[in-house]
Amino acid sequence: IPQAEENVCFEDDLDPPKPKKIKKNKTKVNGDFKENSSEHEKSSSTSNGDVHSKTQCKSYETSSEECDIIAPFNKYLAGLACLAARGVKYLFSVQAKTFQPIYDGKDIIAQARTGTGKTFSFAVPLIEKLQGDIKERKRGRPPKVLVLAPTRELANQVAKDFKDITKKLTVACFYGGTPYNGQILHIQNGIDILVGTPGRIKDHLQNGKLNLSNVKHVVLDEVDQMLDMGFAEQVEEILTFAYKKDSEDNPQTLLFSATCPHWVYDVGKKYMKSSYEQIDLIGKKTQRTAMTVDHLAIECHWSQRAAVIGDDAQVLHGDIPQKQREITLKGFRNGLFEVLVATNVAARGLDIPEVDLVVQSSPPKDVDSYIHRSGRTGRAGRNGICICFYQRKEEDQLRHVEQKAGIIFKRVGVPSATEIIKASSKDAVRFLDSVPPSAIDYFTQSAEKLIEEKGAVRALAAALAHISGATSIQQRSLLSSDVGYVTMTLKCSIEMHNIGYAWRGLKEQLGEEIDNKVFRMRFLKGKTGVCFDVPVAELSHIQEKWQDSRRWQLAIATELPELEETPREAGQGFSNFKNGRQGNNFYRNDRFKIRGQKRSFNKAF
Repeated sequence: IPQAEENVCFEDDLDPPKPKKIKKNKTKVNGDFKENSSEHEKSSSTSNGDVHSKTQCKSYETSSEECDIIAPFNKYLAGLACLAARGVKYLFSVQAKTFQPIYDGKDIIAQARTGTGKTFSFAVPLIEKLQGDIKERKRGRPPKVLVLAPTRELANQVAKDFKDITKKLTVACFYGGTPYNGQILHIQNGIDILVGTPGRIKDHLQNGKLNLSNVKHVVLDEVDQMLDMGFAEQVEEILTFAYKKDSEDNPQTLLFSATCPHWVYDVGKKYMKSSYEQIDLIGKKTQRTAMTVDHLAIECHWSQRAAVIGDDAQVLHGDIPQKQREITLKGFRNGLFEVLVATNVAARGLDIPEVDLVVQSSPPKDVDSYIHRSGRTGRAGRNGICICFYQRKEEDQLRHVEQKAGIIFKRVGVPSATEIIKASSKDAVRFLDSVPPSAIDYFTQSAEKLIEEKGAVRALAAALAHISGATSIQQRSLLSSDVGYVTMTLKCSIEMHNIGYAWRGLKEQLGEEIDNKVFRMRFLKGKTGVCFDVPVAELSHIQEKWQDSRRWQLAIATELPELEETPREAGQGFSNFKNGRQGNNFYRNDRFKIRGQKRSFNKAF
């Protein structure tokens, strides 16, 4: 568990929340739980609570994500010794609130934001319990713990987390794309904790190689995906080997995810005892994404996106051979390359704390996908940024993500040429520090010659430009990310009632021909100005002719200013734009509407 800062731990967070009132279910279904109750009060995960009906589920909800001190759990020295050795002094809230219920053998369904240590939430108490229970470790012993994960990469990571905590228990990880022989050897030698993907676990069961009859603890990580249509049938088939209908001797069931729709509770109940506990650290009215992630949105046509990102990258998706997938992911973890382009294979559970930036190529229709993708950054208390590209026609989808995820996107433009050069030069200077003195000696003579010809400053500046790859920088629009445009702002001393007033102000100084040189004009917030794009080739001509006055001030925009909503953007969600229709009052002047949609595809790259 990554160590948390002391100054983010509050005394209030150590107090148990207040009990939640649960509605008695009037339908004749044993063990049912009405999760969609409007009440979401807080409850302690260690409170005993009175039983009001056959359903004995306890539900807890808190918005706190601060850290709980590890001291109250010091009596469980075996499982926590490895954590203490790694300098861990604090637990995240989900870890602290689930520890005792899991250790006591209770069924749990837990929801917590991405990057808050859900894997250790079940790993630590299970290891503590197993190390105390297992007295003999016979060869060929069947597993006591089964953990199912939706992807090979996540299964590998979860298994590694278990191995990092315990040296006494045998941990095995089974997934597809790898040889069967090594996994069968594991089974023959004996396993305490088995982590895997449903497909490969199912294969071993059908072949009669794997025995799950002695499993005492079952974990479904990313439970909403595990119980969804793609995996549900396989998961159910696997669990029939360990579960008996309505038996109190069924394994302890632990369900974890950052997103738990209502249907997850309904499906999950068939595997859990009626006295299961729900621990919800997100709630219904709060931000569902990680609190440490800033969410930015950049308007950018799909044809421009690769050029806007502009970095060398490796790819990760399901069609790549497993060995290459592992090599790619290891290289990314170790910093051998800085950009990983991936499908949803990398969207869930993967913990690479050094990831500073996540870029999503478009707003996903499934908001849960956005939450999990953005959660690959901002992990374990670190700050991160998630950028979502969108096109003008996808603005409704962008607002849908905002509403459902409880976030607000900050609309920004692509970095300007000046910003790119500044950032690149800093990187280049840092790279110089990594050059060994022995290599420098080989270039001393050439450096002296360059200094004589160009001067020391210009010679070094040219070298830094080449190192950073900034020998040719393309200017891009802040409004649309189109290459070859500069975004300008025209501010007015009074509020403008229509955009035609700005056009008249421009034409007074720049003439009628400016009509064909200005694109994508938009009101600034408050209608005290406009911003628009001009071709880079026209910029110097415009600057030469323009003179600021008391009423008008023209400038190059260094960042995307806050814009006034257009009639389309001010609409109330999807209902106003069904089947792609836009309101009739969007850009009343057809001239502006057509100009705003101009696109030069032959100059995309």
